[in-house]
Amino acid sequence: MMRINAVKAPTWNAIRINDAVIEDSGALNGSGKALVEKIPAGAVIGNESCTECGGCDLKDLANIKSIPCGMGDEADAFFAEASKDVLMVHARAGRKVEAPVNIRYLMENGDSNADRVEILAQKDSSITVIMDYSSSKPDARGFFGVQTRVHVGEGARVHLVKVNLLGADYLCLDDIGVRVEERGHFDLTQLRLGSGRDYMGAAVDLAGYRSAFNGNTGYLCLKEKILDMNYHIAHHGRRSVSGLEVKGALKGKAKKNFRGTIDLIRGAKGACGHELEDVLLLSDGVVNKTLPVILCDEEDVEGTHGASIGRLSQDMLYYMQTRGLDRHEAELLMTKAKLNSVRNLIKDEQTHGRIQYYLEEAFK
Repeated sequence: MMRINAVKAPTWNAIRINDAVIEDSGALNGSGKALVEKIPAGAVIGNESCTECGGCDLKDLANIKSIPCGMGDEADAFFAEASKDVLMVHARAGRKVEAPVNIRYLMENGDSNADRVEILAQKDSSITVIMDYSSSKPDARGFFGVQTRVHVGEGARVHLVKVNLLGADYLCLDDIGVRVEERGHFDLTQLRLGSGRDYMGAAVDLAGYRSAFNGNTGYLCLKEKILDMNYHIAHHGRRSVSGLEVKGALKGKAKKNFRGTIDLIRGAKGACGHELEDVLLLSDGVVNKTLPVILCDEEDVEGTHGASIGRLSQDMLYYMQTRGLDRHEAELLMTKAKLNSVRNLIKDEQTHGRIQYYLEEAFK
């Protein structure tokens, strides 16, 4: 049993959303393929023993390993035991890596594997990393876990993209930890579409002056899927800025939990944190739980949360029906509109194609 995604400030727990518990992840068999499809000019790919990464500052390497992740201590212990090696992606100081680094995980029926990835962007560098998890069969069963740590150096910029297209009977654990230094910028774009049980935790530490975070997540929960998300955005740096937007749709007997914490810490004068959730409910049997939290220990700060949770209005349905669309087509159109607004932030045509194919198959 593993306790994960605990909210930092527990609330009255009548709806049981303060944390999540995974009874059994199954035995790991180490199967599954990780392919680095593209290594663009300026990016260095290696592991902890790789001599190509000799240009890394040892202090930076030590810092990245100390970054806390969003799922918590028990998940940390699990990944440390389950994954003995670390895939490293490195952008050296001053290098602007124009094309994205594509890391694709191909998981077949019965595969069970866990991995760790570290992304290091040194001073004034920039890099985009796309991590795509997929299965060849829509009903594939198995386990996939990945823990990703990111260190965004002074004046650097990192765009991390995560796309879950795993089979419907997969259990997925996606653990993220980020530290952003002075004037650094971190973008996180996610599409949580696959796997029957999908758990994601992200902790972002805006450590430096004018550090920034921009997060966009789209999700689709069909049938009996469970999606559990936990975000903790810690503002340490003065005038640090964060924005998080989460949008998606639930249908059938799907369940979704969202925890979003904006933590405005003493000393973070002038910091601003905003989060917005947009949920479309397409069936009576769905369960949606939302826990927005704003923690404040500083006076000169700003924190806001907004939520839009509801169904397609009768006026909207009538409008679409007058233009030849039935209810199912109207739901599909509105769901795709939400997801495409996130997909369009991913600048990679092959990834776009895989997302489009998955959506078409999911709504058949």
